[in-house]
Amino acid sequence: MGLQVGSVIALNAAFAWLVGSWLARRWLVASGIPRTDAEALLRSGDIVAATLGVLGTGAMLWASAAVMGGVSLQEAKDVVWQMLTMTSIGRAGYISFFAITLVLLIRALRSTAVWREWTALAALGLFAFVRASMGHAGENGYWALPFAAEVVHLTAMGAWTGLVVVSAWKAVGAHAGQPDLNPMARYLDSMSAAAMVAVVAVFVTGLFNAWHRVGTLDNLLGDSIYTTALWVKVCLVSIALVLGGYNKFIGLALARRSVHGLERVKFALKVESIVLLAVLSAAAVLTSQQPPAAM
Repeated sequence: MGLQVGSVIALNAAFAWLVGSWLARRWLVASGIPRTDAEALLRSGDIVAATLGVLGTGAMLWASAAVMGGVSLQEAKDVVWQMLTMTSIGRAGYISFFAITLVLLIRALRSTAVWREWTALAALGLFAFVRASMGHAGENGYWALPFAAEVVHLTAMGAWTGLVVVSAWKAVGAHAGQPDLNPMARYLDSMSAAAMVAVVAVFVTGLFNAWHRVGTLDNLLGDSIYTTALWVKVCLVSIALVLGGYNKFIGLALARRSVHGLERVKFALKVESIVLLAVLSAAAVLTSQQPPAAM
């Protein structure tokens, strides 16, 4: 259980960083920062995130084999190959392993070629699609509305979290010493607009997922690990929305005026990033539990 939840947290965090970094690259360049500078700024974080994703995928498959086989983690080595070749979760697992490994290889290359970015995006899209199939939504098949909602939810949550984390810890303030704050202000405007789109998608698909998996008000108010994790997630998302709202309606205006204002935005982003990483942890707990509507 611990390894299973921990590996999903690692996967969620790695995916979020890589999506956020992909978007940040485009907006840093569009805001006037040289492509080579943007690449140098984000490359090391990408390699760490992708490596975490590879290790997390391996750990998740190992833990899944132990759960499905009803054996200990040590004994699971005898059933891993069987799970990979004979179950849908196993097949989805090695596809996701291929996708995240491809991203790692791409980010390890010292290149700014356009094809590299689109290949990385395709690999991340494949990863999100396959990850959705491994959760509760995958039980309904690929052509069901719950599965589509889960793909959108995973992608939007990854984009929102990734944009905030990458901006807070890497992108924002990288060129704060420049007298002209316009490039960073343009980047923040693009980041804020995309985050708002992602938030709307998270909200809509999150409501649908909750309704589909919880089923009734009694279940929602029930005493279970699933509903507790769901309420924790909702509360954390609400806090992140308040922080994001502050930056959008107050912080961005301050960032255009002074380096001090930019630092205030960066601090709010750091706090928001920690909250959103906690949201990903709550989401990992949800995936490890049977939803009330399925009982």
